[in-house]
Amino acid sequence: MKKINQNYLKSVSAIADIYSAAMSLSNYQTNNKNHFEKTHNLFQGIRIKRNILILFSILVSVVFLYSCGGGGGNSSPSPTAQGGIVAPPPPTSDAPSFETNEYLNQYGLGLINSSAAYARGATGQGMLIGVTDSGLDTTHKEFSMSKVASGSYLSYSNYTPTTDDKRHGTVVAAIAAGLKDDEGIHGVAYDSKVFFVAIQLSSPPPDYDPIDLGDETGAGAPDYSVIDNFFDELFDMFKSNGVGIVNNSYGWSGNINDYNEVQLRNAFPKTIAAMAQAGVLDYDKTIFVWSAGNAGSYADEGADYSSPEVIPGMAYLISELQGTTAAVVSVDENGVISDFSNRCGVSKDYCIAAPGEDIRIAYVTSLYDSGIFESTEACVADNSCYATGSGTSFAAPHVSGGLALLYQFFDAQLGNTEILQRLFTTANKSEIYADSDIYGQGLMDLGAATSAVGQTSIATINSLKQFTFPTSSTSISFLGRIIGDGISKNLDRRFIVIDELGAPFYRNLASTSVNALPSLEQLTYRYTNPSLRVKEIDREISTNTFMTVGIKTLNFGENNFSPSLWAKDEEKLDYFALKKYLSNSSYYFIGQGINPSLFFGKDSTRRNIHNFFGRSENSLSPFLNFANDGTFFGGGKSISNGSSFSGAFFTGKHPDLLYFPRHNPTNSGLVFEYNKKMENKDISFQTGVLKESSAMLGSSFTGAYGSLSDALTYFSGIDTSFNVRDVHFQGSYFYGVTNTDLKKTGLIKDVSNLSSSAFNLGFYTNRVFNEGDRFGFRISQPLRLEKGNISLSLPVRRTVYREVLFDSFVSDLEPSGRQIDVEFIYSTPLKNGTIKSRFGVSKDQGNVSRKDLQPFFETTWEFLVF
Repeated sequence: MKKINQNYLKSVSAIADIYSAAMSLSNYQTNNKNHFEKTHNLFQGIRIKRNILILFSILVSVVFLYSCGGGGGNSSPSPTAQGGIVAPPPPTSDAPSFETNEYLNQYGLGLINSSAAYARGATGQGMLIGVTDSGLDTTHKEFSMSKVASGSYLSYSNYTPTTDDKRHGTVVAAIAAGLKDDEGIHGVAYDSKVFFVAIQLSSPPPDYDPIDLGDETGAGAPDYSVIDNFFDELFDMFKSNGVGIVNNSYGWSGNINDYNEVQLRNAFPKTIAAMAQAGVLDYDKTIFVWSAGNAGSYADEGADYSSPEVIPGMAYLISELQGTTAAVVSVDENGVISDFSNRCGVSKDYCIAAPGEDIRIAYVTSLYDSGIFESTEACVADNSCYATGSGTSFAAPHVSGGLALLYQFFDAQLGNTEILQRLFTTANKSEIYADSDIYGQGLMDLGAATSAVGQTSIATINSLKQFTFPTSSTSISFLGRIIGDGISKNLDRRFIVIDELGAPFYRNLASTSVNALPSLEQLTYRYTNPSLRVKEIDREISTNTFMTVGIKTLNFGENNFSPSLWAKDEEKLDYFALKKYLSNSSYYFIGQGINPSLFFGKDSTRRNIHNFFGRSENSLSPFLNFANDGTFFGGGKSISNGSSFSGAFFTGKHPDLLYFPRHNPTNSGLVFEYNKKMENKDISFQTGVLKESSAMLGSSFTGAYGSLSDALTYFSGIDTSFNVRDVHFQGSYFYGVTNTDLKKTGLIKDVSNLSSSAFNLGFYTNRVFNEGDRFGFRISQPLRLEKGNISLSLPVRRTVYREVLFDSFVSDLEPSGRQIDVEFIYSTPLKNGTIKSRFGVSKDQGNVSRKDLQPFFETTWEFLVF
């Protein structure tokens, strides 16, 4: 790898950047209307007018600016390696795929954390970066004509750049937008294009010679009106063609500290007005990126480099330029300020640091001019040479390329000034970068710039100023057993959240959802953990008074010295219920820790079912499961022989929401039952109302979604059973209608009334093969949402006007499948214990349509050790 001689850079590459940043981002006419609208702010294509050539011909002779590509801290002219590509060590095995050899060959990309931006999809695709310089060589490996926008001026009648002229411009363009082709290096915004305008530029003086702006009043200054008119017309052309960024790697010598506002306004009134862009809204203002200067190279001459040079530092004195300009200082490979670089100083608020020292650069050669390489070197023949170079000229295109990445990443949703301010705010300000006098806003960090800053919020109206809700407090939960994929089938929809700087970031609805569908692990734990087994005990504690308790213990007791794989629950009492007969025909009952289903229907039959399936199947009505862990009281009365009427008030929570306390409100309700007993037959009619606090069938939402008022579910059902000899048959069907009402609208604008149903058919018998065994069969459908829809309005985009755009739609909540469970249960005594088995299949488990049946099988053997 060869290093470019310091003096060479200072003298040759000078003025090239005057137009590279400024001109090449003019407006590009495209036939794709959508593309044109999308990119109308920061980076548009170019409609270069024909008079640009005339303008160049007249004015180029009066431009005496010099570039900031030279003056590097390392002045060694001797080569350090062969002139071709120097391959770095291969990346480690865990290196991300976008940190290729090309990426690693240009350390600047890593120093500004470009790979994090690439990983999030930022590549500069569709963006256009303008470069005006002394020339561009499209035959170098880092470029091709496909990378150069149509209408670029690589040469014209009075100026045909030589190989030497093309070097600096090719370096700058390659840093910003060089090809990504698995060889050499690639640019920051490697998928972007370059609009290039070549102009003839003069060389800088060998000694530090500050520009003369006259005395404190500006009197005695040379006449800069021609240059001022030139910049006025040049910048106006950019603005009129929709150019949003102008990279300027050039300037006059002279520290901004040595001048005042009057001098600047006297010398460059039109230039200032052109950059100030009065009357243009902030989102559409052109951003000017300036290299801060290399005055540190002249420190031995007493040059002041504590602040940027006069042009890049101008915003310090000219208030209307603040917010649209950035000065860029250079750091080395370790992120430390380069010796040659100016510091941010008084312009710290409008200044940022980027890599600019010993940068690997694309070095142009030809058969007639091999430059610092020997003409016989292989890279000269195919124009594939690389060298290292230093200067704030090379720091500036890192920033210009970074702005292109951000604009593409945010999909034209941020205005131009927002993009620049975001780059400033997200720069690394830790450790040495906290010294703003040197590093200004800090070291540019594209990873941070493409990440959400602070807490994100969700907008519910089209303004970012009000009615936004923290993303962390926004969620929607649903009982997967009931709704299935009725909600989750929409969870792949994208919406935007807004960070504290107002930038949009896309999320899926799934990121805000909680599916309270028990996992396989949770179900296994629930059914196999002995500490969760409940033994139900009935006792008559006094005359006409009966108590039922559920004890957390093994069926045959639990000894203190027996081994256990589970932590023991200190609370052994799981639930209790009390039933008191007031007369032969009336009674009352109360309970805690269970729902009132103990006292509805045919008690003894249901308790047998409980022994087969476990407590979760104990409820006659599936709607009573919404108060499974609660409190109740009620009573009953016999109406006639074989007929009775009973009712109860209950409160409680649904067990599937146990682990989601934020979405597990206390429910309450009333249930009534008419029961008719006939010979070998029993029929019950049940009706009731369930009141859910800010929920509907176990589903709820908070934050930006809005909130529900109390929902009322009116349910009814029938349960019948009959005996044929020793076989007991049982069946039930329940149906409910849920009336919903929104307490507060948000992303959810409306929820319709919901209907749901469940059924259960089966038979059970004893003494199949021996006196103590039992056998059962059941086919059932758990509670399922049958009908309902939800109206949502999701924020999907924001505009440069800081308005939020919404996508409104109505979603059908009916799940795609219908869960049907078929199972067989068998239990039999075994020596010192009992063995129980259950097996079956489930169709569309969780009410989600599935191709295959899901079989299940469980066998438990409980026995006494002592």
